[in-house]
Amino acid sequence: MPTPVKNLDNMSKHLTNDEIEARISAEADVLPHRKIKRPTRISKDADAKRYWASVLKDMEGISILDALDANTLAIYCEKCARRDEMQAYYQKLRAQYAEDPDNATIRLMIKLDAEIKGSEDAILTYAGKLGLTPESRNRLAKRLAEQEDEDPDGDLFA
Repeated sequence: MPTPVKNLDNMSKHLTNDEIEARISAEADVLPHRKIKRPTRISKDADAKRYWASVLKDMEGISILDALDANTLAIYCEKCARRDEMQAYYQKLRAQYAEDPDNATIRLMIKLDAEIKGSEDAILTYAGKLGLTPESRNRLAKRLAEQEDEDPDGDLFA
């Protein structure tokens, strides 16, 4: 498993001034300049639309997302909305099981629990790809800093 990436404020490694400047620039460069547009399929789903608005609001000021991420973000929002529906149904089944315990209800709860876990795993995967997790944002900033550190003329005198 790769080592978690830290942002510049959390680093204890001794960096040169050039490395620090490259890292600061790279962390600032994760801000795109294109506006993201909501796909029409999200507009028809109230819960997914709510997630869409929430993510964009939370990402204000650190907007890593741009127009190219619209479909991936749409899938993420739809998965979050479906997970909420499954959890609500699971809670209903728990209440039903508390009133009248039977094997059919518990088997359904076990299946639904596995579906919820799978959905949550997919949500975390999409969140990482979209830069919605701290580690993914730091990894992006590190990659950009390393690109700036490379000497463009380094291959001339090999």
